Amino acid sequence: MLSPNALQYTLDHLLSVALPAEPALEYRVERCADAVTVAFPGGWSLRVALLDDDEVRTLVSGKAVPIMLPTADGREQIPLFRPASACALDAPDVRVASDSRELLIPYDLVTPSFLMLSRWEEYQESPRDRYNRFPYVSSLAAYYHFVHLPIVDEYAMLLRQWVADRLRPGIALRPRTPRVVPTHDIDHLCRYTGTLQAMRSILGRDLLINRSLPLVCQSWQEYCEWRADKKQDPYVLAVSELIEHARRCGEHAVFFLKAQTKGEYDCTYDVCDPLVSHIVDLIRKNGMGVGLHGSFRSYDNPELYEQEKKRLEEIAGEDVIAGRQHFLRFNLLKSYVNAGYSVYGGQNTRQMMEVTRPSTLEVWQAAGLRDDYTLGYAEQPGFRCGTCHPFRLYDLFDDQTTGIVEHPLILMDGSLFDYLKLGIEESRALFSRLRARCRAVEGDFVYLWHNHTVGRNYRDLYGGVVENQ
Repeated sequence: MLSPNALQYTLDHLLSVALPAEPALEYRVERCADAVTVAFPGGWSLRVALLDDDEVRTLVSGKAVPIMLPTADGREQIPLFRPASACALDAPDVRVASDSRELLIPYDLVTPSFLMLSRWEEYQESPRDRYNRFPYVSSLAAYYHFVHLPIVDEYAMLLRQWVADRLRPGIALRPRTPRVVPTHDIDHLCRYTGTLQAMRSILGRDLLINRSLPLVCQSWQEYCEWRADKKQDPYVLAVSELIEHARRCGEHAVFFLKAQTKGEYDCTYDVCDPLVSHIVDLIRKNGMGVGLHGSFRSYDNPELYEQEKKRLEEIAGEDVIAGRQHFLRFNLLKSYVNAGYSVYGGQNTRQMMEVTRPSTLEVWQAAGLRDDYTLGYAEQPGFRCGTCHPFRLYDLFDDQTTGIVEHPLILMDGSLFDYLKLGIEESRALFSRLRARCRAVEGDFVYLWHNHTVGRNYRDLYGGVVENQ
């Protein structure tokens, strides 16, 4: 069921993580009905079993029975899927063929990896949430309980271990240095926009809702400072605090700003506000990144997205090549009239109908976006794409790799306290666990913390989860 392009795409990712070398290792692929052989210079090869069509259908329905094996570092258990045809490899377990330097792998590492990397499940007609997002509960990660594991990268690390222990080809690997990548969406530029709004915020939220007199006193002091200098707004100061934290930790943070003007839907600040230029200058002066936070309705609207991108580029004085969609809205399904189809590796089972709206991937490609940071679940921290390595997104409709590099989002602040309702200790533990798994597979721990969730009643959560790591 995997097209040649899909097979090459998946193997490129698996092998770049498993066997990182400079220059990259060359290899040749040979495909047969129930396995794929990957041959390397030097006379050694891998033969990996593949699920057949019926087994793939069982897998994507959530009804497959995986075999649980320890991850390469032995700290977690990970599901692997063994095809019935694996007996043809004469390998009850991973081993080297007796008459060659061929490693026989009776588990399909390729098909599940392609399903995750290509986001195949998000091309299917399935229920979306109220924001038209693909929900975690409908995912393979939910069916098989591996959302907290970068399953594709874990497969790659197992592959590295098997090659080193059983084949010992003598290649010099150059393991990738894992990174922590803080990212920050500026949904709200300022806490205070006027006297009446400030009183509603202080008296309505801090006093009546939070019932905190100390918070009221703190907010009143912040309000007085804001009256004297708009740059002293707590949300603006939070940007400086986030920059300083990244500098102190030796990390490169990326800040995503909205680029709307007054009167537009869900506009929370005007991109022409002088404070936007102030924040952009602050970010760039400190060597951090500026990206576009595509508005709520831009995810399937190429004209709107392009307009917003150009606005931010005028403020930044340079091309904006990175983006993240507001509300993490992302849709791979083009809108068709009465469409009822399924796509796998570029093969369509029914004729497509007339297009009414483009996919988010098409919107990004049309605008020349090069790096995206959207793909994570709002309701569940973890590995939506099965990897924490930057990777190129795949277009199933055209059956080809795109030029857009995805930097998967692993954890968002709102997932902890809005969706999961976790306390500080639980949030810190989950933050640490996910970061540790990224480090174990030499990937990037990309997390999102908003500038408006740094202070006030969020201070303890931010300090306990992020600053105390």
